[in-house]
Parts: sequence; C-alpha cells; structure tokens
Amino acid sequence: MLKAGGIAGYGIYATTKRLIGVKSRRALLKQLAGAPLGGMVGAALGARLSRDESARVISDLEQKKDFEVPRGNISRIELKKPSFVHRGHLLINTISGEPVKILLADKGDFERLVQLMQAFRSDVVTVV
Repeated sequence: MLKAGGIAGYGIYATTKRLIGVKSRRALLKQLAGAPLGGMVGAALGARLSRDESARVISDLEQKKDFEVPRGNISRIELKKPSFVHRGHLLINTISGEPVKILLADKGDFERLVQLMQAFRSDVVTVV
C-alpha cells in the first residue's frame, strides 16, 4: 500500500479524468519554520478554469505529483473522519494495483475531501 501525505502537508486534486496527489513544499516550509499548519490535506473545490489555465495547472501538477489514479481505475474511495485521538484517512482502492492511503488530522480538511470525492465519483465513496 502506498502511504502518501503525512506531517509535511499534502494536496489532492481531482480532474474529470483522475485524482492527483501532490506533496506540499509550502506546508513543509511552514512546519520547519514553526508556523502552525491548518491541516494536512488541501483540496481544490469547484474551480472553473479556462483551457489555458487548466493546461498550466495540470502541467504544474504533472511535475509535482506523488501519485495519480485514473478515474476508471478506482473501485472504492473510503474516508475516515479524524478525531481528537486518532487520525482519519483517505483510502483509494484501485482495480489494477496497490491502494493509496493518505492520513488526515484536520476535520476541516476531511469535510472538504468528502465534498471533493463526492463530486469526483459519488458512486464509489464510503464515509466510515
């Protein structure tokens, strides 16, 4: 199982064709500088971009991506809400390979991810 994310921050992006995971250098720099993090996962919701903007953003993500999973290769998306004591997670099960697990510590990030995953593939999302 690929374990992505972690203490340094992480971004999850959904296009019409795939999910992309990106390590957040900005969050890592804030952590190293001692600034508090607002959460470990960033989720982009509802952004409407022009063709040029979309191509630029996807090109940037291609260079920084930690993983990508095509929409059609996803069999299940499980989201577990973090609590005060335990971390939550985003678990992406694939048809053809290893699952991807991203740890969550922030409840706000969890709520944004639920919205993002529901918009991306509501037919395979399970909240536990």
